[in-house]
Amino acid sequence: MTLLNRGFFILLSYFFIDGNINGKENRLHTFSHPCMGTIFKVSVHSEKSRNKVEDIVQGSFKIAGEMDDRFSDYSAESEVSKFNKQGSHIPFKISSELLELLTISQSLYHKTSASFEPAAGALTQLWRLSRKTKRLPDQKTLSLAIKASSFSSLIIDRKNKTLTKKNHLTRLDFGGIAKGYTADKMLNYLQEHDLKSCSISAGGDVIVGNPPPGRLYWIIRINPFGDSNSETMRVKLSNAAVSTSGNVEQFIQIGGKKYSHIINPKNGLGLTTNHAAVVISNKGSMSDALATSISILGKSGLKILDHFPNTEAAIIDLNDNKVTKSSNFNKFSK
Repeated sequence: MTLLNRGFFILLSYFFIDGNINGKENRLHTFSHPCMGTIFKVSVHSEKSRNKVEDIVQGSFKIAGEMDDRFSDYSAESEVSKFNKQGSHIPFKISSELLELLTISQSLYHKTSASFEPAAGALTQLWRLSRKTKRLPDQKTLSLAIKASSFSSLIIDRKNKTLTKKNHLTRLDFGGIAKGYTADKMLNYLQEHDLKSCSISAGGDVIVGNPPPGRLYWIIRINPFGDSNSETMRVKLSNAAVSTSGNVEQFIQIGGKKYSHIINPKNGLGLTTNHAAVVISNKGSMSDALATSISILGKSGLKILDHFPNTEAAIIDLNDNKVTKSSNFNKFSK
């Protein structure tokens, strides 16, 4: 399974394609589905027939579609888009899924010193415009968007399931966590339906369940330079997730300077540093969000891992390919 996104080349190495385990035939089945602006790919090792496996996998793709209907800021009819259009100081009724994602995001916001900022939709809008016009936002407009782009501008009423914005410019943007969160939901669904040995990839995120039959883990090759001819590292995972984030391919050049598609919520601009992040965690939502945060913070971002048990990370300097790892990252190295 190959996937190009965020400038990374990621390959899951399938040790076991077809075979016989304990007298039972076990096959690898793969399926793909476009969603959230990328391709969700599901691979399953199972003794079940392909038709039976496909029925279950389609159920997981349905979950992905439902999450897209809630979290997309491209669809005018999504739950997030409807909230983004809402005026200030007006309670907006939210779904259980949006409340859960907000709760996860709020914790991440505080633990990452606000480098993970799901309320930065106003900045996202400006940056999308800059990508088209090849011009930076004017300082006044940028300052207003920065002020509005703070989780502190949101009021969450968990009892009544409502969300209220204090600033009318505040917009939600879950681009840094929605795919990982959705993949977690999909993995739970697959395993609840007895597809234990499975993997899901979505954008720069890979989430795996039990390893292939007869193996201890999945092997994932990572190359931040966006091609299959070389690799920077291999990691071995079981019931875990790995996410990547970097500015190798998705950038714009303005005034002779390269700006990443990843926005620093502190200054409202795309990153100009030339590095990439790899994060391993027990949940896709965690690895997805933290990969973005650590890309923004750089090497100092490794310190935030103290707040996240079962999570390791690496920073890759794309100038010299030097890798700086957190203390226990090597336990996942292959």
